Amino acid sequence: MAIQNILVFLAHPDDTDTYCANFLRALVDAGKEIFLCSFTRGEEGIGGNRDPNKEAFRGKRLGRIRTRELTRAAAFIGIPSNHVLFLDIFDATVPQNKLIAFQRVRSTIAKINPDLVLMPEFAHSYYRHPDHVYAGMIVFIVTKQFKPCTAIMFYHSMRNNFYFPVKSKAFGKEAITFHASQADFFRFIYPAYVNIEQVKNGLLHVRGFTRAEGFRISTTSKPQYPGVLARMVDRIFKLFTIKST
Repeated sequence: MAIQNILVFLAHPDDTDTYCANFLRALVDAGKEIFLCSFTRGEEGIGGNRDPNKEAFRGKRLGRIRTRELTRAAAFIGIPSNHVLFLDIFDATVPQNKLIAFQRVRSTIAKINPDLVLMPEFAHSYYRHPDHVYAGMIVFIVTKQFKPCTAIMFYHSMRNNFYFPVKSKAFGKEAITFHASQADFFRFIYPAYVNIEQVKNGLLHVRGFTRAEGFRISTTSKPQYPGVLARMVDRIFKLFTIKST
């Protein structure tokens, strides 16, 4: 089956620029129709910000800022603003609003009719933010129930089986700069990702490249159970109080 319409789900507005900016740009260059759909607008994403006045931005004000940031980052990748969608689940409440999210994901998939769905990894993820975990689970369940033959891929997975070579980290780094409200968080998180995760992916899995973005390709017919390592990471993650990124 030819893949033309691609629907990418995000828990927060900066997710795809963090994990798959280079892959998405390649899809745009190949003439694919890319749609981004963020569960939240990132209204609570001030945890890593060092600004002493950051509390004044929490809530809808920050949500408006991060909405603009995602729209501009998408345009940089080549995705038009009318392809940037939001489910409007308030940040850090995806688990509590899973039924509403389920209905809105179902409507979005029905509207876009995608040939490929990308989503946050939930079964084998190294990033266990509850919004990410539940976003991935909800998208998988909806896709399985209402569009079961659709191809699916997961990002930020510990069990990648597809690697997209990254020629230079410059493009992804520039994509991240559009999320200026999260600059303090990315100051230490993003370098760790590009210099550890991407380098590991490239050196071990892509001949001739030192960097690669990793994804897990699967099917809706395959059960998705959290692995032992993911459960261990989950316990560690719960020791920290991270509201959102």
